[in-house]
Amino acid sequence: MKHPLPILSLSKAAAIVIAAFDPSPQNHVYQSYTAPFFPISLRDIQFRSQKKNDAYYRALKTFNNLIALDEFPATALPFAIVTPSSANNHGIGQAIRTASEVGIRVSARSGGYHSGYSSTMAAVDSYLEDFVLIDLHKLDRVTVNPEDQTAIAEPGATGQDLYEETIKYGLHFPGPHAARVTIGGFLLQGGMGIGSRCHGAGVDNIIGIDIVLYCGRTIYADSDTESDLFNAIRGGGQFFGVVTKFYLRLVPIVEKPTLAPTYDASSVPIDQVFAIFDRPQANDLLRFYGTFDLVAPKLLENKIVFIVDPTTYSKQFLFASFSAVPSNSSPEVKAAHDLIVQWYKHIPTSFATSVASNYDSLIHASDSSWADWGLSYYAEDVWLSAPLDPKLQQVLIEQWDKVPSSLSTMALNTGPWDSPTRSALGFDRSYSLCIYSTWKRNGDRTQDIANLAWLDETIDAIKPWILGYYANELRPRRLQDKDYWRKCYEEDTYNSLITAKTRWDPHNIFKSL
Repeated sequence: MKHPLPILSLSKAAAIVIAAFDPSPQNHVYQSYTAPFFPISLRDIQFRSQKKNDAYYRALKTFNNLIALDEFPATALPFAIVTPSSANNHGIGQAIRTASEVGIRVSARSGGYHSGYSSTMAAVDSYLEDFVLIDLHKLDRVTVNPEDQTAIAEPGATGQDLYEETIKYGLHFPGPHAARVTIGGFLLQGGMGIGSRCHGAGVDNIIGIDIVLYCGRTIYADSDTESDLFNAIRGGGQFFGVVTKFYLRLVPIVEKPTLAPTYDASSVPIDQVFAIFDRPQANDLLRFYGTFDLVAPKLLENKIVFIVDPTTYSKQFLFASFSAVPSNSSPEVKAAHDLIVQWYKHIPTSFATSVASNYDSLIHASDSSWADWGLSYYAEDVWLSAPLDPKLQQVLIEQWDKVPSSLSTMALNTGPWDSPTRSALGFDRSYSLCIYSTWKRNGDRTQDIANLAWLDETIDAIKPWILGYYANELRPRRLQDKDYWRKCYEEDTYNSLITAKTRWDPHNIFKSL
């Protein structure tokens, strides 16, 4: 097989010469990054030596409050944080190449939507390693081509950025349920999104990528060009390089998409059924869901969200069914929604409606659980077998009874559908369960411990039914857990990722599998 990459720009002899004059790899990187002609502005680079400087910690800190600035462990402090202000692949490439030449590893994040410090540790596999963090949150442009029904999105763009641009033309991308989530992390780790049951996951709707490799070179990959890398990136993108552009396929969400801006998020109707049930109805709801979702039309996305009433602290269960396709008012959808309504008429509900909603409500439905920048998150997403085992349903209800914070949620997302493309996501025809332990820190460490413990206990309780883990690091990978990533992928997929890793990141500059 032809190897597509150049050898690192420094030969072994040159590396020895540099080591003789500059024994510190960190010093070499510092001198290179601060050189007058380095293609990224010095104002966009923060160094660990500045850690007493607020600018370094501001650049490091993720969006939540799980770990205070003075609580970051030494292993979570990157030597340098590079925050490019434009998709300057030359500059990003030079930053990566400079670090890799002297053995300093590279991590990337698109928005920092991680728990505590996990995103800054993305490239670290032992306590002895050092790394550079490439923060892409300023790369947030979205460009729509309504004629081809495609878009180009940079990794720092949020779901909302993408939705606001595509809906103008009556188009949609099966993007994140929480509109503030950034596209980069969402797509590289699978992208279970709005309308995935019908259109496939976010990764199934990527048609190409621009990626910066360990040698600093940028290449384009799609299903015909470097297809092994393309398949691996979509669901396993954190291991191979830094993606700076996603080329996306869009789908119509109105009957007649336009070539000129015509629609807005409030003008596009979405059929829905929405109901909230109290704790006594939990078993009935999960039994109905376990039967209904298996045979529901592909046009529908059905989910159960475990919630807590903030005033009474009573446990509740939200059931939502909606359609995110142009035929959302089809007879098939209407018949399925009528079935739900006829069912819930026979049991008490706290609230129920089958009145049509709109696209704005659809894309912002999950925002309330992400809306406060001061929240702390500790979370895990897992794959579960379909159909849902009745014993598992009971365990989920019992664990929800124990949840310590009224801000926490669990979301059981629509399950049995087949992926339309080959990617690293896998686990077709299964359910994804998102578990978010969410709370506000108030200085009471016992509260923090209780919320962390509840999620760990929940994962242990449902472990017999877990097929795999969603590779999103919301529950930080422990450095000693050498099999963590193996548990996130099906066996054949994991083996193909290892093969791709050997080819595309032979020096293991990025995160290890």
